[in-house]
Amino acid sequence: MATKRKDGIFCLETASWDDEGSDLVKSQDSYDHFLRFLEASWAEIPYLHFDVATKEEFKFFLDKWREPKIQKRFPVLLLAFHGDQEGLGVIKDEATLSTGEMLKHLTSNRYNDAIIHISSCYPLKDVNVKKLLYQTGALSVSGYTKKEGVDWYTPAALELLYLTELFAFESKSGKIGPPESSVDMRDFVDGHLIANKQIKDLGKALGFHLWYAIDDRRINTDEHLDYIITPCPVKGAEGLEQRHS
Repeated sequence: MATKRKDGIFCLETASWDDEGSDLVKSQDSYDHFLRFLEASWAEIPYLHFDVATKEEFKFFLDKWREPKIQKRFPVLLLAFHGDQEGLGVIKDEATLSTGEMLKHLTSNRYNDAIIHISSCYPLKDVNVKKLLYQTGALSVSGYTKKEGVDWYTPAALELLYLTELFAFESKSGKIGPPESSVDMRDFVDGHLIANKQIKDLGKALGFHLWYAIDDRRINTDEHLDYIITPCPVKGAEGLEQRHS
């Protein structure tokens, strides 16, 4: 019998402020509402959600996610920010967390089971984002590449499909939940993403892209739609087969 795991999502989101810029308000478009729906739906996906208003807060909450007990419980990191060519928007101080700064924070530690999704315009135009696979041991990193940006609702539809597929994945060991290894991730891509026409169609329209780690001995791109999904050979990826002991 398949065993459903209680893994969840750790979400950091651009904070919304009132007109005076003094108090946090819950935007109608907040990802908290989206995640509450996923938690209350049949998918039953637990989550932690934090508003981020400054670069310092981004680093603080990211460090919290890195704590082994939290990361094991919430292996999916979702970054929901405004974005442009320069990086992620941080509202309160009207600053931008550059792609380089984001990568510096993210690559300063290892998290061999992490699945990272950046729900923001533009960030995956920077090929250096693949460093998250090469330098951290993350299983995958996904996001959007469209220059003109994407509105909130259409990506939310794609992410609803993507995240429910992710948490409905059943590994060969009989566990239901996000992939735990590079082998699981390959099976998820082949059996869930490539087979899902809605994800492929929305992904093409939005410039969605997912890079995922594979052992270089397992490259087979015959069925992969490169504009959506790209396998990334990572030296020593076989070492990612073991999750937390």
